[in-house]
Amino acid sequence: MTFKSIDYSGPVGKSLVRKSGREKVTGAATFTAEHQPDKMLHAVAVTSNIARGKIKSIDTRAAKNLPGVRAILLPDNVPSFKRIKTFNDSGMKHSLASNVFPAAETEIFYAGQYVAAVIADTFETARDAALLVKVTYDTQSHVTNIDNAPANERPESLMGAPAVITKGEDAQQAWQASTVKVDADYRLYGNHHNPIEPHATIAHFGKKNGKPFLTVYDTTQSLAPGQATYAALFDLAPEQVQVICPYVGGAFGSKGAMWPQSVLACLCAKLVDVPVKLVATRQQMYGGTGHRSPFRQRVALGADKDGNIQSIIHSGIASTSRKDVYNEAFTMATRMMYRTESLHLEQSRCRLDTQLPTFMRAPPETPGLYALEATVDELATELAMDPIELRIKNEPEVDQHTGKPFSSRLLVDCLRQGAERFGWRNRSAKPRSQKDGHWLIGMGVASATYPHNVFPTQVDVTLNENGTADIACCTQELGTGTRTAQSQLAADMLGLPIKKVNMRLGDTALPPGGISGGSATTASVGGAIRNAVEKLKEQLLTLAQQQDEFKNASLDDIHFVQGAVTDGQTRLPMEDLLEQAGKPNLTARGSFKGPEEQKYSAHSYGATFVEVAVDEALGLVRVRRMLGCYACGTILNARTGRSQFIGGMVMGLGHALQEATHWDHRYGRITNDNLAEYHIPVNADVPDIDVMWIDTPDFNASPIGAKGIGEIGITGVAAAVSNAIYNATGKRLRQLPITPEMVMS
Repeated sequence: MTFKSIDYSGPVGKSLVRKSGREKVTGAATFTAEHQPDKMLHAVAVTSNIARGKIKSIDTRAAKNLPGVRAILLPDNVPSFKRIKTFNDSGMKHSLASNVFPAAETEIFYAGQYVAAVIADTFETARDAALLVKVTYDTQSHVTNIDNAPANERPESLMGAPAVITKGEDAQQAWQASTVKVDADYRLYGNHHNPIEPHATIAHFGKKNGKPFLTVYDTTQSLAPGQATYAALFDLAPEQVQVICPYVGGAFGSKGAMWPQSVLACLCAKLVDVPVKLVATRQQMYGGTGHRSPFRQRVALGADKDGNIQSIIHSGIASTSRKDVYNEAFTMATRMMYRTESLHLEQSRCRLDTQLPTFMRAPPETPGLYALEATVDELATELAMDPIELRIKNEPEVDQHTGKPFSSRLLVDCLRQGAERFGWRNRSAKPRSQKDGHWLIGMGVASATYPHNVFPTQVDVTLNENGTADIACCTQELGTGTRTAQSQLAADMLGLPIKKVNMRLGDTALPPGGISGGSATTASVGGAIRNAVEKLKEQLLTLAQQQDEFKNASLDDIHFVQGAVTDGQTRLPMEDLLEQAGKPNLTARGSFKGPEEQKYSAHSYGATFVEVAVDEALGLVRVRRMLGCYACGTILNARTGRSQFIGGMVMGLGHALQEATHWDHRYGRITNDNLAEYHIPVNADVPDIDVMWIDTPDFNASPIGAKGIGEIGITGVAAAVSNAIYNATGKRLRQLPITPEMVMS
């Protein structure tokens, strides 16, 4: 399905300040943990310090004697709830992350598991009492090292596709027969989320209209799915649950599923029958809110002497937990990135005694593209070809996996235009040939991509008699500027100034929106807004046809311009139409769930360029500058869009050079579960970042011509950094993060 194009001529694309900006910088924005219901108590979780075993006993005597302690939630007094399917097993009907239910299990599946909770008058009392709870265990042997776990499971599917994909003749034989070939293994440490706002939940079981009613303030990317999950857990109808989240202080996938603290807060509230707040500590987030799996990957590429790729092999292992399943489809992007005669993709998984892995910005392209794009660079070196020209030479005409045409691709444009602006022509192909004093200088490039996703979404758009418009949708404001960008879109379609359009979100009392994940929010909400505006146009035409000037007008004749309905000759202000009809407002509900049959392979694309300086004596890598050039269709807001690209690129620097979750595998516990020792980029680590985009709408992909931008920025960075380090030093480093000792070796 191709959507009719829109000629944007109003606020769309402008660099406008976000509507929530003043609220945030003045402290007026209320985040989850800042809500203060009457009679609220505080809960703190008690966590397991072993990785596998069974609880023998829990001694709560000292904790109970602490003044201010109201109750202690234990496996033997957990209020009733239903053990429902997780998001993975329910087809994402529910957002529950794991079947390990907090404070309800006597079996231990990972260190950090919530085994109990203390409820008290203050957070400090609950925290201190939780430290006094003593748990003894029957300890069992565990495995937390991916290299020691048998990878003997094959995922049932990866994003709807088989775990093994082949194309053409035997890829291994084709690789062997290739004139030029490379074969590389890659090791990636696991990563943990560190959003500024910790996960938090406030829950209260009360009454509404004489029926039980659950109110939850939650840090979540999934309001509507969360409502359905809470309803199923506690045997309520969805309308008996309200989930509220006006702001999210960072998420990046960590708040896409419902983690144990959300369920635990509800259980605590049900136990004491008053509102209860539970905020995960920073340390608890390392064992309680998911992580990016460690990976082991192999990429083998074979080509003829002219650089035509004849064989692509991409295989490897990701981990899941002992109890649940999450499959990171890191071979997915390889299906459609390059033209080849033979293709073989294969994934296995292993079980570890850790919490379940989960979405982390741009799953699974972030780990998968790192291995693929680093190997493409290595192939270019073996061919003595420019790595940009090798990529362009092997540009596919259609998606090789599905056989479908691309909705739009423009990757070649990103590579060429980005190279021109970055000054790629000044790069020396010979490693170690460029220096700045004692620093070795290198440049690297990598392609970037992320699929175009949408989730079913409904939106109410209301025109008011005072000439303003309101948008209402139960979507999330993650800091991406959703309120601002969607207001720009509606204003452009309605012919209104942006200051006359406002958006309400963050509450399940509003029309249901989808998950704010997979870079899907803009297109999903925008598609529903377009549908609502088209319905409003029909209603306004009916009102306008009551006027002689518009009696014979059709839908194709009228347009919205400067707050008026016009046929090109006559203008009728929309508020006049409403006044004459005796209507204070006019509302239309729009919906969008994507085309029933996708005719196109739809993705966002980009190219990442990096310049590094390397001090081999100290093992230091300094990224001096970066440029990202992207093709993501319509960019609704240039300012917030640029911020999204930059945010992804900075997170990519962390993935490439700093972020790693370290374990003491003897005890199955994380050793750097804090912000002091889990290293992430700070201002001093971030270089000059330049962002550009190809402003070409893609109406084959979405009704508003836009595709996702929130995640593509990270996907090419690690490979571009690795490739730049090779160009500087001549060393191929195939492990992330790239550490000083690796550079010095």
